[in-house]
Amino acid sequence: MAKLALIFLGVCYAVVSKNPLHVSIIINVSLVLIMLMNRRNINVVHLCGALLTVYIIEMLLFEFVVIIERGRMSPMWLNASIYATHFVIDLMLFILVALRAPFTRGRLAAQGKPYDHVFIYNSEFGLKSLFIVFMLVDLLALVENFIRHLDEFGLSDNIAQLFSNLTIVYYSYSPVKFVLLGITFLLIWSMTTDVGKEEYKKKIKA
Repeated sequence: MAKLALIFLGVCYAVVSKNPLHVSIIINVSLVLIMLMNRRNINVVHLCGALLTVYIIEMLLFEFVVIIERGRMSPMWLNASIYATHFVIDLMLFILVALRAPFTRGRLAAQGKPYDHVFIYNSEFGLKSLFIVFMLVDLLALVENFIRHLDEFGLSDNIAQLFSNLTIVYYSYSPVKFVLLGITFLLIWSMTTDVGKEEYKKKIKA
């Protein structure tokens, strides 16, 4: 019950706080804790290790690189760099999760160890699907950002002005991303539950 309460609080904080650094720290600490709690489960250790590596890189990039570049770029190129970086990070996460099981099997096979216990978790499949949504949101924001600043690509002011107020994704981006981060936190902790650690089995239509 205590674990469920902590998970619920973590999800709520991720959605409500809107503080990327705090959410990153919470997710990274959660990954370390889950790895320690399941240190004998190679599926969990490899998955959490891969996620932790990318999330730490993301946190360092946005805390030390993007902040420094803020004063050197126009708003359009700054937003483009942020959206593009998020897309690359989410693509890396998707690829790592998609290849985690084959990587684990290959590593065990190279060591001459059995690997019949290596499979894709329900929570792992959920994360992979969620990262696709992350990438879609990033791409929509990036495309809208370019369309909103057509004047910087040499188009006439008359044409550019038609799209200068296109801000649907711009104002929705942060709230949507924090909701998705809350779901990410939930799926990460679901790896500590029996349902989350069950093997994902694709349903075959009759």
